Amino acid sequence: MTRIELSAMGAVRPPASAAVAAAARREDQGFDAVWWADHFLHWFPNSIWSPDLVAQASAQASPHVWFDPMPVIAAAAGVTSRITLGTGVTDVARRHPASLAQTALTLDHLSQGRFVLGIGTGEALNLAPYGIDNRRPLARLTEALTIIRALFASDEPLDFGGDFFELSGAQLGLRPFGERPPPIWVAAHRPKGLALVGAMADGWLPLATDPTRYGEMLARVEAAARDAGRPPGAVTPGVYARIVLAERREDAERIIDNSLLMRFIALTRPAEAYEAHGVEHPLGSGVFGLTHFMPTSYGREDALALAAKVPTPVVRETVLYGTPDDIARDVARFVAVGARHVQLTNMTPMADPSSAVASDALLGDLVTEIRRREVADA
Repeated sequence: MTRIELSAMGAVRPPASAAVAAAARREDQGFDAVWWADHFLHWFPNSIWSPDLVAQASAQASPHVWFDPMPVIAAAAGVTSRITLGTGVTDVARRHPASLAQTALTLDHLSQGRFVLGIGTGEALNLAPYGIDNRRPLARLTEALTIIRALFASDEPLDFGGDFFELSGAQLGLRPFGERPPPIWVAAHRPKGLALVGAMADGWLPLATDPTRYGEMLARVEAAARDAGRPPGAVTPGVYARIVLAERREDAERIIDNSLLMRFIALTRPAEAYEAHGVEHPLGSGVFGLTHFMPTSYGREDALALAAKVPTPVVRETVLYGTPDDIARDVARFVAVGARHVQLTNMTPMADPSSAVASDALLGDLVTEIRRREVADA
């Protein structure tokens, strides 16, 4: 198996000391990178967040507890020395591109060149409740990337006139830490987004899909890169893989099937994932839950009814699951069709808090197994 970069999800909840220490632990476990989500809200309705339904509600009063990732990354930079640190992902509806460029360059210095700026078009649950406009999100992202690239490249005054952003004599005197500015990775899944990745991004971080579908999307990215005159390998193909780990595969299946929270995570999947099982997406025909689902709009009864409409096979397909050996085989399937960076986001503690400690140890075993296979296949 080709040598790939492995990354983990960064801790985003108090206590802060534990969140920072988790980054150092991932470095010790052999990961190459840690990515932090940038959220205001989580995918879980307030109405179901009670101890009778969700074990975590006994210890955490709200499902929507999130650190701002930027200062956490700054702190993590001080306790790590090797791993890459990134946002997985932020957006340019909440964060102005000039401000985001300055933050990225600051973290580039604090980490001594180890920061990656991950960006996407934004998710409804982080925008609509706060009155943040996100019309034509892909066009907004395109403008923002143009601005960020320009501010990274020069400290000269920048004028820019677009549909979303207007700059007149804008400058950033802060220069990159090294010879290159922070890499920009984009999360995208639809054809126009994949074309943007190929034309403008340094890396691509989509949600894990069927490996065949992943290969088809990657082909679109690579074609767009060629059309833009970029050299082969200009875009690092990544994949964001949610995982559930257990000592036995049947235990992982039990954890997934019995988790109410996993059913809400599955609502973020596209309509095609449901249609493959002969049913309509619970949110309606043609939707992509990742950009449409608004968890806070559902009362308890309606939320539970919505979760009940999610077929168990769709929930299972939301994650890679099983033993470290099982998941290592799944990772190899993505690598075989072109993935070169795999983010392993451990969902086990969320799905089953009683398995949190064991799954963290298994996560280290998974990294070891993936590396063993690479050596064996070399």
